[in-house]
Amino acid sequence: MSSGSSRANKFYEEVSESKILWFAKTGDGDALEFDVDGGKVSFPLWSSKSRVMRLKKLNPDLLGEYSPREISWLFFKDVLAPILTEKKRMVGVNLSSQNLTGIDLSVESLINQVEAFA
Repeated sequence: MSSGSSRANKFYEEVSESKILWFAKTGDGDALEFDVDGGKVSFPLWSSKSRVMRLKKLNPDLLGEYSPREISWLFFKDVLAPILTEKKRMVGVNLSSQNLTGIDLSVESLINQVEAFA
């Protein structure tokens, strides 16, 4: 299993237990997003605040102005997921390392995976 798959499985497990996930946002309200292959955009999510903080320390030039924001799983499913789907966003799960490596998948796949772990 690749390290990205391992981190993704940890994400599914932790979010299914805690019902909380995290994203990064600036004080101005801009959420962190990345351009990915195929002209798509990825909205990264993490399963813990500490994962976001660790990544900020590794990438202060890129992520210094971003802060972790907590959202409930229910809010993600009911409010954020439809918005991300409408905008054709992918979701990055538990990105890590200085190169921000991880797995990008569809919002629908993310929901299915987390719920399969519940």
